[in-house]
Amino acid sequence: MEKDFFKKLQILGECNELPQHDYIFELADKTASILENENESFRPKAKNKKSGGLLDFTGQKQLPLIVVPDLHARACFLWHLLNWELPQDYFVQHLNVFQALEKGLIRIVLVGDLLHSEVRGRKRWMKAWDEFMLRIENGPCMTMEMKEGLGLLSMVMELKCAFPEHFHILKGNHENINNCHGHGDFPFCKFANEGEMVRLFMQTVYGDDVLFVIQCFERSLPVLASFPNCLVSHAEPKRAFCREEVIENASNEDVTAGLTWTENDSAEDGSVSEMLKAFTQSQNSKYLAGHRPVKGRYATRQNDLFIQIHNPDQENIALIAPDAIFNPDKDIHSVSKMNEK
Repeated sequence: MEKDFFKKLQILGECNELPQHDYIFELADKTASILENENESFRPKAKNKKSGGLLDFTGQKQLPLIVVPDLHARACFLWHLLNWELPQDYFVQHLNVFQALEKGLIRIVLVGDLLHSEVRGRKRWMKAWDEFMLRIENGPCMTMEMKEGLGLLSMVMELKCAFPEHFHILKGNHENINNCHGHGDFPFCKFANEGEMVRLFMQTVYGDDVLFVIQCFERSLPVLASFPNCLVSHAEPKRAFCREEVIENASNEDVTAGLTWTENDSAEDGSVSEMLKAFTQSQNSKYLAGHRPVKGRYATRQNDLFIQIHNPDQENIALIAPDAIFNPDKDIHSVSKMNEK
């Protein structure tokens, strides 16, 4: 069964075809249900009785943690990660990430931004825009973009369903399949009109029912993950949010926007240090995020307490040992050279 599931992930990651309507509808519906009803021991419920916006692992058994920056339709990045052999000092036996997931020996947190290839697909986006201007919502270039994006999205949802307590996804600013304004979301465009182009492609090819269940998946995602020695969100916190605000983020769009859209130099001074004190248990805790691209392996802000790890040209992940001080110079690893099996 494990080999069958691993092969399924590989096929999805190859992005050779669009997922079928019924498959992606049922998968998104199942994943949204899991997210809305997560284990309260690590995801407290909000007042609406659904899982709130906080993942809290400070009271759980501590495991090695992998933090994955923005994927942006890079299914190959996720596939390389699953095949990446973990450093030997973490486990007695040789294990790759997928094997460690199967055994419940590791946690993974994706910081969000699953769709939109961005800079990597800039030329394709421009060609897709030409198709779009001719009122062709599902032309060849847009279809290729969505094969990659939906292939990755399907892999992520499959992994969440298979390993719900060990594989986690945070909401990013690109988790907005309907390209709407509200609930902390804003329409997205960069090189073309990407947000609206994706929405119309999905509506044309799959219909409103698939758009709806994917939106349910997106809005069920948490926005912050806390561990004894680190915090993780998609973006730098706009201000210092308290525990209750994060749990109730679904009814306060300021929280969702403030943890997913923050530009460099726009966060309040001290927002990171205040949240580290409130949510973590170590004086040496760090706050990790993606969102804003960096050159090299990482960039730091807010007195080196906040570490950005999203380099869109590399496949870097942060590996954080339990009860250890995170050192970005040695704890950020590339998974891109792993030989595929």
